[in-house]
Amino acid sequence: MWLARETRWHVVARAGDSETGKILRWEFDTEDDARRMVQRLMRADSGPWREMNGGAVTQPPG
Repeated sequence: MWLARETRWHVVARAGDSETGKILRWEFDTEDDARRMVQRLMRADSGPWREMNGGAVTQPPG
């Protein structure tokens, strides 16, 4: 018998426009790892990325 609580952090990004864009998804065990991926994507040359805050569990620090 197991009683388990699993919390996963998800990062979802869309490359391209809303009609032809590709959805990219990642899962992380920790919030810190997920936030590092978001920062990495925000710095990537493949952007421009925009922050979407729909239903975020926590607000970004600072």
